Amino acid sequence: MVDVAKNSICKSASCTDVILPMQDPYIAQIIDGRKNYEFRKYCLKSSVERIWFYRTAPHSSITHICETQPARTRKPGDTPLEEDGLGNAEYNRRDNDWDGYDFAYYMLTVYELRDPISLKQMKNKYGFKSAPRGLVYLPKSISDDVDWKQQKLLLSRKK
Repeated sequence: MVDVAKNSICKSASCTDVILPMQDPYIAQIIDGRKNYEFRKYCLKSSVERIWFYRTAPHSSITHICETQPARTRKPGDTPLEEDGLGNAEYNRRDNDWDGYDFAYYMLTVYELRDPISLKQMKNKYGFKSAPRGLVYLPKSISDDVDWKQQKLLLSRKK
């Protein structure tokens, strides 16, 4: 069984891939390209290259993967984000609703899983005890079964 709460050891999980839960409409905004940064209150390890999004109910599945870059921050002297996506201007202005969301992850690509991984599969096949409610490092068993490069590319911002 994968202990989701303690799944940060690289031997049993990927150090390059994480699962983050996401609700609609935010995941829809990433999928259609309106939202180009994911904002979080915590910093992911610098080794993280991809975010696998667990789309919450009613989908209850891992449905999308995004390649990302190391976190952008808004410390004094940091370059502000380009204001070309939803939330970027508010992040730069430090609007009250953005208090604590100090880490911005650029979505280089958006892939759609050809076969989404349902919560039932996550529990029965990959040993999850419950739906992800926060950051989870991707179990090696999922990365062994699902080749992210073979998924359907919806959007690329790679230069």
